[in-house]
Amino acid sequence: MSAVASPCVDVCRMDPETGFCEGCLRTIDEIAAWASGGDSEKQAVLARVESRRRGARVVTIGASFEAALTLQPDSIRHFATLVNDTNPLHHDDTYARASRFGSLIASGTQPTAHLLALIAAHFSTFAQPLGLEFGIRLKRAVKANDTLTMRWQVVEAKWKASLNGDLVKLEGGARNQFGETVIEATATIVVMPLERAT
Repeated sequence: MSAVASPCVDVCRMDPETGFCEGCLRTIDEIAAWASGGDSEKQAVLARVESRRRGARVVTIGASFEAALTLQPDSIRHFATLVNDTNPLHHDDTYARASRFGSLIASGTQPTAHLLALIAAHFSTFAQPLGLEFGIRLKRAVKANDTLTMRWQVVEAKWKASLNGDLVKLEGGARNQFGETVIEATATIVVMPLERAT
């Protein structure tokens, strides 16, 4: 028997504007799948319900996502060339080895671009994200062959009818393989429901 109680409050009317039940704030698909779902699926539904109760419709407040990436020397050179960053620290092994860093380092825009792209990659799997504002603090150089773990968490979200989506604030960053913070970041985005084909 499931240890997760149903959020049903016996007010079973679907709101045509939101697509949520007026009583329990679940979608019709979430209601239909409840009986056959496992505890982890039910907990995920309850997290979404709580998020909706707090004003979000598309995203789940508190949700987090991450990805890992190793920056190879050729990737560092190629990216710097693409963005016209001619600093020899990104291109010249001999120059970079003689520097305080001891190896090639990535242009600050490279790990930043990967970190921001993670937002789009994550939300575009179920919605339409659009970036509005980003805050980036570069804390430590990213060296060739560093492996970065990039992470974001939804800290606020509220439906904005004028945007036809959730206005979402995220906090995130990246750490290297030694656990050292290399980037701290904030983001404000709008996440809109996927348009249904007609």
